[in-house]
This record gives sequence, structure tokens and C-alpha cells, in this order.
Amino acid sequence: MFELSPELLALTALAGLAAGLLDSIVGGGGLILTPAMLNLHPGLAILQTIGTQRTSSIFGTSVAAWNYLRKVPVEKKVVVPACVGALVASAAGVQFAKRLDPEFLKWTVLSLCVVLAIYTAFRKDFGQTESRRFPLEKEALAATAVGAACGFYNGLIGPGTGTLMVFAFVSVLGLDFLKSSGVSKAANVAADLSSWTVLALGGFVIWVLAVPLIIGNMVGSYIGSHLALRQGQRFVRYVFLGVVGALIAKLAWDLLRS
Repeated sequence: MFELSPELLALTALAGLAAGLLDSIVGGGGLILTPAMLNLHPGLAILQTIGTQRTSSIFGTSVAAWNYLRKVPVEKKVVVPACVGALVASAAGVQFAKRLDPEFLKWTVLSLCVVLAIYTAFRKDFGQTESRRFPLEKEALAATAVGAACGFYNGLIGPGTGTLMVFAFVSVLGLDFLKSSGVSKAANVAADLSSWTVLALGGFVIWVLAVPLIIGNMVGSYIGSHLALRQGQRFVRYVFLGVVGALIAKLAWDLLRS
């Protein structure tokens, strides 16, 4: 049984708002929401926590994607292939996750995040301007590959998917940070839908908690995406570095404890 006082539901919605605010800029909302849910609702099993918060993430990230894509022009030939690749590969990632050593995965992701942080910190112009790297006829294929790689990671590991997507679309396709954020949000929704469907069908979504999370996450995502659009590329870059640093700290702490 869960204690569902008005105060606790309000704190749940507030956690969803904070996660949506961060996630809508460069991803990383799970860094806030997962520990918040585990502390607010210690009776939840880990799969219930993931399924419930992923429900809110789908709604909140959809709001952010809509906000970005109606104000930052990104071609459908980039967005649609990225979403398709993420949707298919995320389901495959879930299956591989059952067979691989989680400690090895954490070390792999930690190493990757350190490289991301160093590269972005020293490349001051990274993501500040658009510099497309593929001819038009090959860009859809490149977007599919990036979406699939990040979607596979989403199903395999999960935390930090949105942040890695932003980096990938900037570094591989040559989008600027704002366009990359828009495409990443759309592809992240597609990837989340795959894993969420499995969890929902398994009964791991606690809807009485999902509803306040959805409301908070949608509000936070709306505010965060507007903030990113108003503040511009430099602001997004700084937030990106902050989130990558937090992700490195979390993974390092998990590995040290184990």
C-alpha cells in the first residue's frame, strides 16, 4: 500500500516538474526523478518506479518536442527517420539488457560521458552554429543511424539518453544545440514508447502516481523548452555540460558503492 496524502502527491508533481524542466533543455531528467521517486515512495519496486516515471516522461517530452519543432525549423527527413530508428532499436536494447553485465555497461557509459564532457568543454564552438555534415540524399540515413544507436542505449541502459542524443545529433549531423534538442525530444519519445509499452502491459505503471507526475512534467517541459529557446545556444551548452557532469558523478558513485 502507498501513502497518498495530498502533500505527498504535491511533492511527486513537483519532482516531475523539476525533471521536466531539466529534461526539456538537454535531457537528464531521470537524474532528478529516479532518486526523488525512490525517496518519496520507498514501497515501489524499481520496475514500478521506471514504468511510472516513464509514463510522465512521454507526455512531458512530447510537449517539449512540440515547442521546439514549431519554433526551430528542422526538416522532416531528419526527424522522422530518427524517430523510426529510435523506436525499433529501443525494443532491441531491452532484450540485450537482460543478457549483459550491468557493471560493464556502467563503466562503458561512464567512460563515454567523460569523453563527452572533455570534448564539449574544449570545443567552445561546439553546437553554437549549424554545420551539416551529410549531403541531402544521405542525411535521412544518418539520422536513422543516430536515432537507432541512441534508442538502443535507451532500451539497454536508459539514464542520460536525451543528453547523449543531443550530443550525437550535434556531432554527427552537424545540427546546432537548439535543433538537436528538438530532434532529440521527438526521438526520445519514440524510444520511450517501446520500453514503456512492455512495462505498462506488465502492470508496472502506478497510475495514481503517474497522473501528478504527468501534470508536473508537462508544466516543467513547457517552461524549460521556452527557457532554452529564449536563452539560446550558449545557455543550452552550459546546461549540457552540467548534466553530463552530474551523470558522471552518479555513475561513478554507483560503481564505487558496488
